Amino acid sequence: MKRSNLIAAKQVPQIIPVSMPTVRSWIFQEKLPVVRLGRRVFVKEEVLEKIMAEGLDSVESF
Repeated sequence: MKRSNLIAAKQVPQIIPVSMPTVRSWIFQEKLPVVRLGRRVFVKEEVLEKIMAEGLDSVESF
């Protein structure tokens, strides 16, 4: 099983050029798949790489 690196949701705007309200909106609308550990929210690094390469519409395949 491949191990994924998790990125805290609050760090996403530092990696891709979007605002934190946009990240929250994507999470709420379930456009951005996340991993929840307690109250903390993370995004898999591979998801962010796919968004950077192909755009947000590409993540629906995860």
